[in-house]
Amino acid sequence: MKQFVSFSVLVVLLFTVALSSCKKDQDVAPANLDNFYRLKSFEVGVVPEQRTVQVLFQVTDYYRKGVSTLLADDFIVSENNGRIDTEADIRLGQSSIPFTLKNVLLLDISRSVEGFIPQIKAAAKALVENKLPNQEIAIYTFDAEVEVLQAFTTDKTALLNALDQLPTTALVNSTNLYGAVKEVADLWEDNYTIDGIVDGSLIIFTDGRHNASQVLTLNDAKQATADKKVFVAALESPDLDEAALKQLAVESDRYFKASDVNGLEQMFLNIQDDIQRAANSIYFLYYQSPISDPTPYINKLTIEVKDNFNNGSDRMITETFNSEGFGN
Repeated sequence: MKQFVSFSVLVVLLFTVALSSCKKDQDVAPANLDNFYRLKSFEVGVVPEQRTVQVLFQVTDYYRKGVSTLLADDFIVSENNGRIDTEADIRLGQSSIPFTLKNVLLLDISRSVEGFIPQIKAAAKALVENKLPNQEIAIYTFDAEVEVLQAFTTDKTALLNALDQLPTTALVNSTNLYGAVKEVADLWEDNYTIDGIVDGSLIIFTDGRHNASQVLTLNDAKQATADKKVFVAALESPDLDEAALKQLAVESDRYFKASDVNGLEQMFLNIQDDIQRAANSIYFLYYQSPISDPTPYINKLTIEVKDNFNNGSDRMITETFNSEGFGN
């Protein structure tokens, strides 16, 4: 009986180890990360008179950072399991779609950063100096209250002047982080369609934790920013609530921390780089379908990247489109 129990325990242990090993194998990054792509579809449209199929989608890498370097020849497009050939004239044309970047810069100016305002200004200015022409930025500050320094604008000079207005003394010893997040979260709505793109994000800078109100909670702030991109620029301090800030950022690669004020500028530049990469990773692909039958029919469309090492469900786009009116 004792031998039977021991053998059973051994079997269970071996089975547990096997399961653990399988999980670890799945979590291991592939060897060639340079050729790992994730694809996400936003919209498929058609122009029946021209038999044109249009697709708006995004490509990211293994770490879900934007990939902006792909060309039309890098994609494999198939209709109803048949590959679209060169006669279809596959093209990429993002520039033909109205595209606006909207970014809210939310800066903590509570008393704990009183000695660092010049460095905070310089870091935020570095981000502004590197903005894209179609990038609108709004600047808000918070301590116990939330104030707008500059509403959304593409005017670089106006943004730099607004940052010069950051107060340097008599700062308030109260951090209304969650209230500030709630107040600015609805300043924009993301929109990813063939008719126009609005790609927004919130950039939070803080060195502390929410302490202004016990009524507002982390969950309130998370609900306010649900489905919106949040970047967190954190400055190391004894009061820094990293656990809460990482939850606000959601994705680990959207949480940035500087160990001291000397690292603030590079941190803001890294965030700006991520914002630009994400924006440039949205592709507008279109081609002329070989279908010439105007009868209504639902067709299967797939798009993938050549030599993609991703074997997951997001390795390709699978969509449908109606070819009614094609060939008329």
